[in-house]
Amino acid sequence: MKRFIYLLALACAAVAVPSCDEAAENPGDFSVASTLEVMPSVVSKVDGISYELKLARSKDTTYVYTYVTKELVVDADGEAILDENGNKQYTETEKLVTSKITAKYFEMEPVLLPAKADTFSIALKSNARWKAPVPSSGGKVQWFFNYNLLNGGTSTAGGGDGQLDFRVLRNRNKLRAVPAEQYILTSDSTVMYKLIFNQSGEKD
Repeated sequence: MKRFIYLLALACAAVAVPSCDEAAENPGDFSVASTLEVMPSVVSKVDGISYELKLARSKDTTYVYTYVTKELVVDADGEAILDENGNKQYTETEKLVTSKITAKYFEMEPVLLPAKADTFSIALKSNARWKAPVPSSGGKVQWFFNYNLLNGGTSTAGGGDGQLDFRVLRNRNKLRAVPAEQYILTSDSTVMYKLIFNQSGEKD
């Protein structure tokens, strides 16, 4: 009986492990550059009105990162100089590092949305995975929300051709103090769009 179980285990292992002669399938051509394009309109899903997106500027840009270095404060003999509490002192210096990633940056002209609550979609054309982080409210009331029309959740990422949905609250006051700056970028950060939205108020 034990011999039978042992042979059965070997047979299962032979089935589970693929032959070394089989060629692995190519998962894709990673030499192809990522592309991302925002289609030329923002469409209201409620009343069908479209708001044109116009290019304000575009440029090739290189990412720059900052980091802070700490150095011990020493005297002429190389001994640490202590503060009044007997603790070692350090100086902090901020340094810039230029990355090897060059990106294409597109900034669109600001779009003014109406005061009423509504839901909008931005059509995207891409051959890559992309991200769309939730815009910061700048400490004010959050009035702009990334939204997924299919499941009612938050939509902050996708892949290939698709759309980015968002919704806005009703604005009973005046023009929003903080515009929503929606960034959309490929996962490898080689293409980035900046879209700026504001919302008029019922008291304007």
